[in-house]
Amino acid sequence: MPHIIEKTIGCILCLQLVAFVDLHAEYSRQESSFDIGPSLSQISYKEPGHMENNGVMYGLSASYCWRGENLGPIGMIKAEVEALWGSVDYFSFNSGSINSIPDAMIETRAMLGTNLFREGRRVITPYAGLGYRRLTDNSDGMISTVGALGYDRQANYSYAPIGIEISSALDGGWSIGGTLEYDFFFSGTQITSIPKDMLVNGSTVSSNFTNDQNKGYGLRASANIKKKISTACNLVFAPYLRYWNINVSKSSSIVDTDVLNNTKTITVVEPANLSTEYGVKVAVEF
Repeated sequence: MPHIIEKTIGCILCLQLVAFVDLHAEYSRQESSFDIGPSLSQISYKEPGHMENNGVMYGLSASYCWRGENLGPIGMIKAEVEALWGSVDYFSFNSGSINSIPDAMIETRAMLGTNLFREGRRVITPYAGLGYRRLTDNSDGMISTVGALGYDRQANYSYAPIGIEISSALDGGWSIGGTLEYDFFFSGTQITSIPKDMLVNGSTVSSNFTNDQNKGYGLRASANIKKKISTACNLVFAPYLRYWNINVSKSSSIVDTDVLNNTKTITVVEPANLSTEYGVKVAVEF
């Protein structure tokens, strides 16, 4: 995997360098598009040696894209938003299992790109931008098969997508394309509520656990198949794969105070984790 990542980053950076040097495009039109539609995905989250979540997410995604040439080297501006809901099944050798834990995810992204036109009907667009992803996992009040109490978790990722998009127009109103992307992870925050079995005999805690994460990366790949269904819109079919690899977090401490005012400090870390999501988006593009 590290060798594949290095090659991917190298190819993307080389293509972006070429993009800003070779700006002799054959294309002079300006155009914008908006698409919206449902998406469905299978998600897997693992903390190797500790636990894993697996489930299905469904929701709605939308994007706006502008292409042109009158902003200097910027030939594409794109904004994306996606909201997903679903449930996952939790399993741990130590804590047992809990089924049907409610999950929700929202992700927003904004990218700038440069259009390289090698032929009149083919577009190659290196791009870069900013993204934010929040995933919530709500098992507070649920009990595992071995009696462990669930708790709420919220994962927040901030990252910079760096990628390349390719699109080719075909005869008969069809077009095909795809994207390949590396996500530079620069900050994350994991907020974990206090399990109720820690609050025994009237004890109180100072706060929730808040663990900072600053090392990791993400990868994305997708295909994009379009068919013109009228003069005003296209039907879009887009299967995709997304992957995150996040290192162990910094430690977080809370103070536990019992009814006799005795205190103790509890320190935890968020283990290294892997997330894999594959799914499909179906949308109408205007």
